[in-house]
Order: sequence, then structure tokens, then C-alpha cells
Amino acid sequence: MDPKKLEVSTIDGTISILWSDGHVSKYSPLNLRRECPCAMCKGEPGVFGRHYAVEKSNVDPKVQPEEIESVGRYGLKIAWSDRHDLGIYTFEYLRDLCECEDCEISRNAQRGENE
Repeated sequence: MDPKKLEVSTIDGTISILWSDGHVSKYSPLNLRRECPCAMCKGEPGVFGRHYAVEKSNVDPKVQPEEIESVGRYGLKIAWSDRHDLGIYTFEYLRDLCECEDCEISRNAQRGENE
């Protein structure tokens, strides 16, 4: 699945992606920033096995995307207003993070099947 169109709201920074299958995903800046996939945010093992990561609650609630650029044909790199720009959001990851009601219902159903 590939994105066909990307829009960023000038009002609230909401990011919308129209996918090749016709689905439209919308992402709030705060939620998307909290899900940054970089090692600094998601964590990585450090010396002696300690796990380092930034707390999601430490993200400024007013965070906004300042620049979005393509990374190859597989993802996006977002520069945020909090000066963070390390994460590469693959298209697959972005689709999994979709905040629409249909995707949320689907994720909840999958969680129920896996429990």
C-alpha cells in the first residue's frame, strides 16, 4: 500500500494520507510524535542491558510537524516543532497507526483474538 496524497492541516497540524486502496488515515500531531519509531523514543538496549527511552508523556502537547520529507519509496521523515527529527515512519507503520474508527475497531478485534 502506497500513499497517493499527503496533506497537513494549517489549522491543527493534523496529517492526512490518502492510500492507494482509497483509505484515508488521519493522525493527530501529538499521537504521531508520541509514536516516533526512532531508537531514542522507542528505546534501545544500552550498557549492561538497561533500556533507554524517552517517556511519551514528555512530548509537548502542542507539538506540530514543521517539515515532512520522503525517505526513499518506503516512508516519511518528520521534523517536529520540539526539534526532534530522528524517526523514519515507514508507510506500513503509518498505516498501522491510523486513528480512524474502522482501524481502531480492527485493532481491538485483533487484540481480542490474540488474548
